[in-house]
This record gives sequence, C-alpha cells and structure tokens, in this order.
Amino acid sequence: MSQFRETRLLLSQANTRAVAEIRKSIVRLIEFRQHNMTDRKWEPQAYGLDEQSIMARLDGAMDPALAELQALQDEHDIGPGEITSEDPILAHLEDITKGKIGEPYTQERLMRLVKEAIEFRFPNGIPPGYKDADKASAYRSAGDYILWSQVLDHASQVSRYGRVALVTNDVKGDWWILDKKGAPDRARPELRQELFERTGAELKLLTLSGFLEVAAHQFPGSVSDDTVRAVRESEVMTRVEALLGDLRHPGSEAEAKPDLFNLSVVMFEQLILALFTAMGYANIESTPAKEDLGYDILAKHPHSNRGDGATIIEVKLSRWPVAVSAVRQLLGAMQVAEAESGVLVTSSSFAPAAQALAAEHSIQLMDGKHLLALLLEFLDIEATFGSNPDKEA
Repeated sequence: MSQFRETRLLLSQANTRAVAEIRKSIVRLIEFRQHNMTDRKWEPQAYGLDEQSIMARLDGAMDPALAELQALQDEHDIGPGEITSEDPILAHLEDITKGKIGEPYTQERLMRLVKEAIEFRFPNGIPPGYKDADKASAYRSAGDYILWSQVLDHASQVSRYGRVALVTNDVKGDWWILDKKGAPDRARPELRQELFERTGAELKLLTLSGFLEVAAHQFPGSVSDDTVRAVRESEVMTRVEALLGDLRHPGSEAEAKPDLFNLSVVMFEQLILALFTAMGYANIESTPAKEDLGYDILAKHPHSNRGDGATIIEVKLSRWPVAVSAVRQLLGAMQVAEAESGVLVTSSSFAPAAQALAAEHSIQLMDGKHLLALLLEFLDIEATFGSNPDKEA
C-alpha cells in the first residue's frame, strides 16, 4: 500500500509545488524587468499571477485525481470474502503458514495482560509498548505487550531455537536502542534479557528492510537491491506521513502549534526531507544512519545548471547559533561528494562568521524563522521552536 500513500502525498502537494514554481518564475521576471530598468508598470496581481490568486484557481484541481486514486485503492483492497484458494500467492502463503499460527488468547488472559501493562510495566518504563500508553483505549495501548507476550510464549514452547528474529516496523524507543540520529540500531537490552530468562534464546530485532538485507546477504540473488531500497523508502515515507499527520493535527488546543524540539533528531531530518521534496527537489534520500558523510540528505536541485545537480543538505536541531565550523564541514563534504550546492538547515540561527563564510560559497543558510515559514507554505504545518528544557537539542 506504500505506492498509494506516496502517490496520494504527491497529488496532495501538487498545487503547492505548482504555485512555488510559478512564483519563482514571476520573481525571475520581476528581477529581469529591474535589470532592464523599464518604467512601465506591471503588477502580478493585476493579471491574477499573485500567489493567492493562483492558489484560488488551483483549489480543487487535483480532486478528480485524488478520487481516481481512491477508486484504484478500493479496487486493489481485498476483503475477507474475496480471498479464494485460486490465488497462487495466497495458496503458497497458506502452505508456508499452515499449522504455524498460534491460538489467540482467551478474554481472561487478555484482560490480565492489559492490566499488567497499564498498572505495572508502563509506569515503570518496562518495554515494549510504554510509549503507546497515551492511546485512547487500554487494549490498543497494550497491543505491543500482548504481541511480545505471544513471542515469549511461542519461543518457550520451541526450545530448539537459539535465536528469535522479530521483524517490526515499529521503530520507537520502547523496542529499540536508537543511534545518535534516532534511527533503530538494536533491541532494547530489557527485551533481550527477558527473552533469554524465559527461553534461553537470543533476540534479533529487525525492520522489514533490515530483514530483506539479511536475506539478500544469506541467499544471493533472492532479493534485489532495488527491492531493499524500495522497502526502505516506503518505511521512511510511512514515518514521514505519520509525522506530518501528527504535526498538522495536534492532540489538544494547547498544542495548536507543535514544538519541533519535541522531535527526535532523525524525525526532524525526515521532516526536512519531506519539506525539500515538497519544494521540488528530486532524487531525494537520507544518508545511512551509520555513515557520517558530513551531510544528512542528498538531492537534485530543481533549477540546477548541471546535469547531476547534486545538492547536499545538513540538518542541525539545535538551540544555539550554528558556528562557522559547521559551514567548513559542509564545504568539505561538498568537495568529496562533488556537489553543486549545499544547504545548512537549523532550528536556531547562524553565527556571523558562519554567515560570512557561507556567503562566499554556494551554501544556502536556512535558520529557524525561515524554516517555520517554509513548513507553513509547503506542508501546511504551523509549528514553533518552543522552550523545552528537558529535551536535548
């Protein structure tokens, strides 16, 4: 379903991107008029070429396309009554899983697990699931712990296995130890210890893309690099969509403007990735979390003067002015990557020396104030960088 999500995101952002492109063209025309020192009056508003007029004309233009996409998704979705044994893929899946799906818990057991999660594990920060403690229903809050309990039960019954691999795309900190960029690195030690004490087995926690990478390594030719890359991009897109949804629709009136300092470093970077995508940058991708290349995002500038048009983007979630050393590091990374341009994005501001050095080179500086304006313009997110002393920036 990731293709539907990605296409819906592209369609919903099409108007904003179109307006941005038209605005850039009009600005270029105005600059050209000034260069030619014409004294003729010419105002974009008079011809309906101001941003507000263009957006009004485009309002609803993509509705038919979005409706068609929804119709395609409805046709694509398979209901329980539509599943037949004639489908070869489903038949093969049934053969693989036959006799290997465990029995559901009784209602009494579920009630005990929910109570244990809500009253004991979550208040004491015992993983997994405590980051879901604020969900609307107790049952949904305890969902991760119920799954974990089923894993423990099954592993204890199958003692011949020395390792248990659990594949999940839940990448919150109540399952994973996160690396310095906030990306999932390895299973929480509490989970590893609990599984070992109950079963004597070792826990291996994997995302779906991580699982496919292991499969590709163990069984060469079984999984292509393109498949792994597509799954990884889909995982990122899903996380970005969830993030954008949370930011656009905060939980309470008191949080009408979400504080972006409450984001982890990696999610802040994904927000910037979504922003530059909406601004028209192409071939955009994050750098691997475990590789320090001196920048966080690689993209193609929408108005590049060269064929490759590589732009590297470094993201700084910080409360303090960015020093000139960050600009020097980005300059070095640009040389190594043979990038045409560089962008330094921060939630704060830039020291005078950093501004001076950036002005001498092809480096664009985007401070917190500018960033908030772009988030509102391109992603319809009205946010703030508020004060939160308990959050390390």
